[in-house]
Amino acid sequence: MRIAAFLSGFCALAVSAHAGPKAACDYSASTAGVSCLVMVDGKVVHETYRDAGDADKAWGLASGTKSFSGVAAAAAVQDGLFKLDDKVSDILAAWKGDARKDITIRQLLSLTSGIKTPAPGWGTLKIDFAEAVALPLEHAPGTHYAYGQAPFQIFAALMERKLNGEKYQTYLQRRYLGALGIKLEMRQPIFGGDPSWGGGASLSARDWAKFGEFVRRGGKWNGQQLVDPAALAECFKGSSVHGGYGLTWWLKPPKGAAVPLSGTTENATDFYRGGADALPVSQVWMAAGAGKQRMVILPERNMVVVRQSGRMLLGERSGFSDVEFLRLLLAP
Repeated sequence: MRIAAFLSGFCALAVSAHAGPKAACDYSASTAGVSCLVMVDGKVVHETYRDAGDADKAWGLASGTKSFSGVAAAAAVQDGLFKLDDKVSDILAAWKGDARKDITIRQLLSLTSGIKTPAPGWGTLKIDFAEAVALPLEHAPGTHYAYGQAPFQIFAALMERKLNGEKYQTYLQRRYLGALGIKLEMRQPIFGGDPSWGGGASLSARDWAKFGEFVRRGGKWNGQQLVDPAALAECFKGSSVHGGYGLTWWLKPPKGAAVPLSGTTENATDFYRGGADALPVSQVWMAAGAGKQRMVILPERNMVVVRQSGRMLLGERSGFSDVEFLRLLLAP
């Protein structure tokens, strides 16, 4: 009888432990989700695929692509290529003699550079490195948040200048993605030109979760410290202009922090209008893209979760809520 009672209690605990992930993934599926995966302590505890979804199918990450650059910046700091508070003009000589000369790499990646940044939209998906580098200053550096593709194209151009001929994508693969066994697929522009580091990558749910787990572990993989954890931790500090955006990552903002509702912030309106305050965790690190593509890291729970939708417009109009998804995931 005691053994039966123990087994019954153990099974109940196991079911309870997975109830939140299943409920969150069921909710994702009901709001146009095609892939949903929950990982705890590096192990997949629940995954769901529906319609065209498949465990090995790569889906467009849209702006979820941006977060690869934050990790690349941390790797570059470790490699001695630059410091985050170095001036971009120290690398891009075209900026030295004009109003952009004092913009830092940190401001570029926190989207507070002041550069004139076209708003997100189909017309701004294609912007070459040179076009982005040529954009003028619109606001004093560090005073205004502006979301868009251009800063990530500028960062890619900056990286390629420092890498002396090595392509930015090659650096990512060499520096950390290769060790994770991930091959980042970049959508090639229809009419040629540079790939979009603001929104052109594709990955399967499993590989995106693997990247998230690497970040959750502080840049460590298979016992090897690939990226300096102190440099990586800079990605998860909001700015005074936007407390819910770090260096290429969306964050749960501290109460009372400035959170301008512009750009992709609108995709998570309930999250940034106080909804996140009710979640039972203090830290949320999120890579987010159009169509409600999400990869979320919850450090306090040792958890990584991915949800992907199919057609971008369908995902945007699906009614998916980040707060509801995370509420279900974290329910006791």
